[in-house]
Amino acid sequence: MRTNYVQYGTPQFRILSDKQIEKLHFATLQILERTGVAFGCQQAIDILGDAGADVSNPNRVKIPSYMVEQALRTAPKMITLYSREGEPAIVLNGQTGSHFGATPAFPDVLDPYTRKRRPCYIDDIADMTRLIDALPNIEWTYGSSDHPTVPGAIADKVALLQQMLNSSKPIAGCINDVSSLREMIQLCSMVAGSEEQLRRRPFFVGTSEPVSPLTQERECMETSLLCAEKGIPNIVYGMQMAGATVPATFPACLAIANAELLSQLVVLQLKYPGTPIIFGSMPGIMDMKTTIYPYDAPELMLMVAALTELCHGYKLPMFGTAGCTDAEVIGAQAGAGITYQILISALTGADLVHDIGLMYHATMISPELMVMANDIIDMVNVLMGGIEINDETLPLDLIQRLGPKANYLTESHTLRHFRKFWVPRIFDRSFIKKEGAKDCEGLLNERTIKILETHQPKPLPEDLVTELKKVEKTWFDRVGLKHEYPKRK
Repeated sequence: MRTNYVQYGTPQFRILSDKQIEKLHFATLQILERTGVAFGCQQAIDILGDAGADVSNPNRVKIPSYMVEQALRTAPKMITLYSREGEPAIVLNGQTGSHFGATPAFPDVLDPYTRKRRPCYIDDIADMTRLIDALPNIEWTYGSSDHPTVPGAIADKVALLQQMLNSSKPIAGCINDVSSLREMIQLCSMVAGSEEQLRRRPFFVGTSEPVSPLTQERECMETSLLCAEKGIPNIVYGMQMAGATVPATFPACLAIANAELLSQLVVLQLKYPGTPIIFGSMPGIMDMKTTIYPYDAPELMLMVAALTELCHGYKLPMFGTAGCTDAEVIGAQAGAGITYQILISALTGADLVHDIGLMYHATMISPELMVMANDIIDMVNVLMGGIEINDETLPLDLIQRLGPKANYLTESHTLRHFRKFWVPRIFDRSFIKKEGAKDCEGLLNERTIKILETHQPKPLPEDLVTELKKVEKTWFDRVGLKHEYPKRK
């Protein structure tokens, strides 16, 4: 029996001290109470006004600190996401580590067969969703309405349907507007069995984006309020640009990001106490040479990590980012960038982490980058597993028995433990190179194509698929199109 023995189960890592977190919290309260937030949604303004906020100027709605503290108390500290079949899939509570997700639909795709960029078709969304379904470290999918081969008015719903047809994993939806969200909830309710079943076992998560600095537009609030009404977990996240939409310092960027999140949280908790909210934000910088928002800037992950610690200080789940790059090709920049992001996300424990596979300023998606990220997450998981020290892992009797100049290869202890070693799938460790042997890039490409061509997800019942397709036809009819997908070129 050991006394006063401390053993770390995972690496210990912090960006902010408790006092720094407290300082950012009080700065946020001051911004909300003195500076105020612009609201474009009259319903939200009425909710705040009835509760005692100063709504005399909609462009500077001022929220007292006691309202914020009350909202933080009523917001759920744990959110469970389910599979398409209603089985628990992901628990978000700041304790279960990072759960990484990828997006199967974006304007362009880096084709793994040609290694060239081309438009993303509906068939690509289906293929990449099946790829995500096959990758064990990619636990959920994130929809998009940015794919170009169907009208934007129905693109979010078409992507959602492909995600549901081709994977059992939870889905977060990129939503055009509140009317589109209603139709997406209807579609998910059909798969769940009913709207009540979807509320009880949500596999679908909504999203809404405040506009920096300190602006809650009408559509943003209306979609959040509808998610709250239906009991659908909702991700709230903005994209602050230090030096452009917020001051060019990290604490100011974090405080404004937090104010945007908490201002919406107050409205939702006032209207529907206990509504599940997942905090987010991608607080980055503006590259002063190009004026772009760089996805692989180290400052982005520094601030996401700090915001994760602030969010977990509230005991609320955090929406992080990792696995994305501004590079246009799979190479050194992409590999270095996504490794850094995945490592920081894992060390800080951001709960629901999105953007795996995004490239070239979030205009292109790469199935190969998803596969690479899956294996990098595997590598990082070795670090996150820590080192457990006990009599079995530190076998002093065995070491004493064999003594110097020993060989452990044939020992039963080795047999019990060597299978825990991490085995690479896309990294080449061979010492003697055979003629024609593939390097890392070749192995990555080969593995990606094999999954795309062989993995078959669990199908939905045929009669349900028929009903879902009937609903989809009404979307195509509405925009005056024949109910068929454009063919890949």
